[in-house]
Amino acid sequence: MTQTRLAALPAIVAVFLGLGGAFAKDMPRPEIVAEWNSLPYRVVSDDIRSAWEDSAIFGQALVQGVKVDSKGNIYVSTARWAGKEIPSTLSKLVWNGDTWELEPYPNEDMNDIANAAGLKAVLGFEIDRNDVMWILDQGHVAGPPFEDGDAKLVLWDIKAGKEIQRYLFTADEADRQCSFLNDLAVDNDTGVAYIADSGIFCDPLHGGLIVYGSNTNSVRRILDQHKFTNNEPNFFFNIDDRPVLKNGGMQTGADGIALSGDKKTVYWTNLTGNRLYSLPTEILRDFETNETVIENAVRVETSLPSNTDGMTADNAGNIYMTALSLDGLMKFDESTGQVSRFVHHPEMNWPDTLAWGPDGSLYVVSNHLHVWVDGEMNFEDPEIPNFRIWRIPGVGQSYTAQ
Repeated sequence: MTQTRLAALPAIVAVFLGLGGAFAKDMPRPEIVAEWNSLPYRVVSDDIRSAWEDSAIFGQALVQGVKVDSKGNIYVSTARWAGKEIPSTLSKLVWNGDTWELEPYPNEDMNDIANAAGLKAVLGFEIDRNDVMWILDQGHVAGPPFEDGDAKLVLWDIKAGKEIQRYLFTADEADRQCSFLNDLAVDNDTGVAYIADSGIFCDPLHGGLIVYGSNTNSVRRILDQHKFTNNEPNFFFNIDDRPVLKNGGMQTGADGIALSGDKKTVYWTNLTGNRLYSLPTEILRDFETNETVIENAVRVETSLPSNTDGMTADNAGNIYMTALSLDGLMKFDESTGQVSRFVHHPEMNWPDTLAWGPDGSLYVVSNHLHVWVDGEMNFEDPEIPNFRIWRIPGVGQSYTAQ
């Protein structure tokens, strides 16, 4: 039977309603690192620039992911959900004297949509303690299906400036029609990455988890189309006073994923659901482990006060999760099973992805994703900037730290 450890909901609700007098003022204060109404790309190629500027989707790209390397350089992902004309799907932020621009990373050729071996639609990526970027390419551009070889995992050595490994997902591992490769967590000690597939392009959903071993360059898909990796039935949510989405509830499976600092546990959530699940990594690293054994080992850690998108962990036993309906971040203490509100800002709408800086800061992207998906984003003069990167100083050290 699935093991369950549900936190005391009344206590959690009381905390999140701010009933503990000094609680709010004790929370860390997020700082704005970068903000845009529309994303500015720095592109050298005249053909790529012209295709973008002349397109019907010019200026309408959505930023999703953020990561920071050991030198403090910031990288972002802009998966090509709107169309192929978006200049780059993975970029490095470069200051032009007035604002941060998105420069294709590692280069324009790697981001060229016409490059068969290039990056198509990067959403989730991670930078490990060795400054190796693990780039998860969804493969699909402006919706499914994707072509053979487009869905992949690419390991890029930032310091050496070269690709060091690549894995192309088969149709059994990432379905060409249904798959939505979302995010990943990396274990440097064993060379294993844990990947969440939301499976949003099919009804019912085709969610699942994928375990990748870099030492053997091999993959295993687990919990395929399972209740633990699909949406929770009848789940719906609002952000502020706005239902998500306007034409019906969002349906998304396995989404946020995090690896504990001791590398013994992998955690994940389904975006349309509020349960935090976990599995011991020991049984996942053995690709011969029976699927039934894996199912029975799933643990429901707690029921969260908000559903979540991005997740990460520090090296001290804490899991950090974005709180979509609460405009901020939550923290889960592994030792006690308690959930607390960690950060709140009324303008942190749809906090998406989390990242660690080398100085112990935690970064988060907010992007009003629900407004963008509804086709109602104002790219000219919104009340608050559409896209922001926030920094929370002095949080701790990344789970990838030694």
